[in-house]
Amino acid sequence: MRAPAPDPRRTVFWHRKGGTGKTTLAIAYALRLAMDGQRVLLLDTDPQGTATAWGERFAARWGLVVRGASGATIWRSLAGRMPGFDHLVLDCPPTITSATMDTLIGADRLIIPVRPALPDLWALEDVAQILADLRVGAAVPRTRVVFNQHRGEDLRPLIAAVVGLGLQVLPTPIAAEQAWTALFSGGVPPIAIADLFDEAS
Repeated sequence: MRAPAPDPRRTVFWHRKGGTGKTTLAIAYALRLAMDGQRVLLLDTDPQGTATAWGERFAARWGLVVRGASGATIWRSLAGRMPGFDHLVLDCPPTITSATMDTLIGADRLIIPVRPALPDLWALEDVAQILADLRVGAAVPRTRVVFNQHRGEDLRPLIAAVVGLGLQVLPTPIAAEQAWTALFSGGVPPIAIADLFDEAS
């Protein structure tokens, strides 16, 4: 029998801007890990409950566990449920609350999806400041920005803007493709998604 992972990796998907693909990418990453034989707990902390609704329909076939969770003490409340998992993947709402801050402080990695659009980058200004403030008094997760829903736009000026905020960008953007829509009909995401986010390690 396989021994429990002593310290599951905690990956959080968050941006204070809505519509950037946080939930889709959190589900896709958790699913790909589960398909590779990893033991994964996907936590839906977004009141919209999209990841939970997806999990009710499709998670069991992949051996993926999906649960709703909330509260400013999320990591402490999970202490009894964490043994036995290799990965904890959190889908966070686009809010800035005490629960958000608690989640960020307890995470190993933070993935921030942005579309190739200026409003998504404008919202990063607040995110960069929040992370800088947290860094003063607490450990913050390894943070990477990933460009999502890419349709061939020239990303060079956008990447420069992100780097100018003191944030790092994953080298490979995520293309807009049919697989992302199919995910919510029981399809599977592109196989490279897990490798992409592992570049943030």
